Amino acid sequence: MRKLVYCGALALLMVCHEATGNPWNGKVVFQGFWWGAENQNYSGDWYTYLAKLSPRLRELGFDGIWIPSPAKGWKGMDDMGYGIYDHYDLGDKNQKNTVATRFGSKDSLLRFIAIAHANGLDVYPDIVLNHVIGGDLDSNAPGDKYKKFRFVGYAGPSTGRWAKDHWNFHPNPDHDCNGGDICGSLLGADICYLGNQQGGGGNGQYMLDNARAWLVWFKKQTDADGFRFDAVKHFPAYVVEDVLYNAMGPGNAYFCVGEFVSGADQLDRWANATQNRCGTFDFALREGLAALVNDGGFFDIGSLPDKQQKNRLKSSPFLNNHDTWKGAFWDSANTSSTQHDDRNGDWRQSGDEILPTIDPDNPRTKVAYAAAFAFDGSPTVYYEDLFVNYGADRFKADPAKISTRDYLSNIIWAHQKLDFKDGAYKVRYRNSQDLLVIERSGKALIGLNDSGTETLQAWVETDFGKQVTLHNYTPSDSGDIKTNQDGWVQVTVPPMSYAIWAPTGFSGGFAPASRRTTQEFQMDDDLGDSSPESPGYGGKLCNGDFRTGGAIWVAANTDIKVELYTEGEQNAEVSVFLPDTNGQKQINQGQQTKQGLASNTAPLNLTFTANREGYHRISARLTAGISCAKAYLKVNYQAPAVSDKL
Repeated sequence: MRKLVYCGALALLMVCHEATGNPWNGKVVFQGFWWGAENQNYSGDWYTYLAKLSPRLRELGFDGIWIPSPAKGWKGMDDMGYGIYDHYDLGDKNQKNTVATRFGSKDSLLRFIAIAHANGLDVYPDIVLNHVIGGDLDSNAPGDKYKKFRFVGYAGPSTGRWAKDHWNFHPNPDHDCNGGDICGSLLGADICYLGNQQGGGGNGQYMLDNARAWLVWFKKQTDADGFRFDAVKHFPAYVVEDVLYNAMGPGNAYFCVGEFVSGADQLDRWANATQNRCGTFDFALREGLAALVNDGGFFDIGSLPDKQQKNRLKSSPFLNNHDTWKGAFWDSANTSSTQHDDRNGDWRQSGDEILPTIDPDNPRTKVAYAAAFAFDGSPTVYYEDLFVNYGADRFKADPAKISTRDYLSNIIWAHQKLDFKDGAYKVRYRNSQDLLVIERSGKALIGLNDSGTETLQAWVETDFGKQVTLHNYTPSDSGDIKTNQDGWVQVTVPPMSYAIWAPTGFSGGFAPASRRTTQEFQMDDDLGDSSPESPGYGGKLCNGDFRTGGAIWVAANTDIKVELYTEGEQNAEVSVFLPDTNGQKQINQGQQTKQGLASNTAPLNLTFTANREGYHRISARLTAGISCAKAYLKVNYQAPAVSDKL
């Protein structure tokens, strides 16, 4: 939680205010990738690049990081995560010619999440539940014949969890449908979730039950803080409601957003159907933001508030993402083009963007971003918009030095430091084609001008009270202003610019509280992979050799707390194998261990202080009794916020 106390004159009294962290429905989210994301300094390991970038994102003021789907794709390391193959393979199974995913290993994923938490940042993985691809040939399947899915498990090939066959996809005997948004094939085999309660049958119920079980497992395994759901237009909303209720509990106080490319009414209906457990990207507002930027001053900015969806409890305003810009950025500020619509030269777009791209260097884009942050919701900032990411350094950026666009850094700072989302959203002035003024009640006043030539003024009512000086926290020439005896104030905004006013006294950066991470390793024969090419995670606990749940990256001189739960009461031993001096996994550097009884209600506990930073292998075994049993290794630990070992 961010805290900053400031004092300002209000009437004749000196009043102190405490600015606190954003509410769960007012986060500022960083999209931590672009289409084709890669960094050659961290080859095949985008997660480590993000871990190194996390302190920078903390300093900029972000609340959380959206990452691509972590599950194994059908093209292995060449898949961006959306051609999903095995949901239970997070980069620890030897499948599709690779163990790691495109973005790194399971170890690297869990380490990144823990380091993000150490920097006070949430992590929001992308969830793909509409389809799978890369199955084996099934000659009996209608249409696409590759609908037999058998995965690696610790017990060997074809023993992995959540097997699927052609009757689990559209069309099938329970739901003979192969067209439209819900049944049509978007990418690979289209999953059918029409279960018993929805008028389907056992095939769809099997898929719904397994999707629910998977997200519960995934949440516990990773300690993710929220989610982005992919392609939600193409499977029923009740699936999202169901899996979130079970994975996150009955409340909705977490960031969650679905990709539903549609108009405002449909967005509202979908969010309502999830019982507001998940919001939507505000594609309706985005259409207006794109017009503001691309229409060259002919857009009616006063109409912008009408573009928003009405259900904004968990909505996410945005300008660009990996689907609206799939090419490489170039320095558009130094060209004659005011829009990124030139397919020649260095533009290099792929041509398959789902919506027109918004040029981050168009002078009106800063106005659009200021609007996106002023409106309700959790604004999302695209990697390529925030960072100047073109040229020779595109694939080898230094996370500590890559340049940001100054206007975006300023808007993020103002939103966070002035605590926008703690103030009610009020449109104060819209009687102009070019000037819009929004107040976050008693927190900030945001003026937006898309005129190409004119400085515009307006008198507006405010909730700041009378005779209050409001400082301009932006680089614009708008200057400071002061409310009159009635609480009104005159605002002035230069052309193609924005201004943000708030009470005086705000300064400095951000230092959100570091927090610990809790991750749970489920030990069963249908999870993990025992092949020598893999790290050997998973499997039931047995008498004899240790079996390893996984590895966690722990900060030196911090406590590790391990709990071992077993199926039935068991005599067991839990051990944590210590890293070498470089932080790498080892089994010959000593271990912390404890023996005793464990059960599904009374765990065997091991707590100790890590003497060095690095990967600690979490392992266990049975020491007497039955030969094998299912188990859970739950670990709570503190990762370092920064590290020279990554």
